[in-house]
Amino acid sequence: MGSVFRGVLVSMGVLFLIGCSQQPVRDRTSAFYQVPAGSELTLHVAVQIEPGHTRRFLQRGVVTDHSDLDQYHPSCNFEVRDLKQEPQHINPDSFVVTRVQLGHSQIVANSMIQLAGWNSPLRRLGLSARERGEPLVAHFYHLWLSSSQQPNVMRLTCYGAMADFSESLRPTFSEITAALGSLATLESR
Repeated sequence: MGSVFRGVLVSMGVLFLIGCSQQPVRDRTSAFYQVPAGSELTLHVAVQIEPGHTRRFLQRGVVTDHSDLDQYHPSCNFEVRDLKQEPQHINPDSFVVTRVQLGHSQIVANSMIQLAGWNSPLRRLGLSARERGEPLVAHFYHLWLSSSQQPNVMRLTCYGAMADFSESLRPTFSEITAALGSLATLESR
């Protein structure tokens, strides 16, 4: 009887652990969907990277400079490994996503607002946390790319809209495809 009970307990424990494992979200429309490694990115047009730079931005289906980027709207950028003093081109090609990395980039840190009488009744009104300023961040995906034709192309990084840290989200699959527009196609596997 003891070995049967032990077997039932072990089986229940295994089932419990399996039930706790996180399954990948397969619905591309979900905010929790993540482009999986093995996906394919097809670039349909040549993208030029300016001398002295290693990135070129895409937003709303248009190639743009960093200075023209709307940071409150999702965007992507191609990155190359080599920094050169002459223009570089990423030619139309198919790239395999070899790995996916998540992260966030702090864009701005709001400085603390100085209020007269800070240690007075204002603090007791609950004005302390927000006045210090929550950092503005953009969450991103690094999609590491591989192509035998263009080994200098390193990755595609796609950013969500810049927002307060607590409100910032990674870009959804549809926001990534909207940033790429007709310039590139991302097929998840």
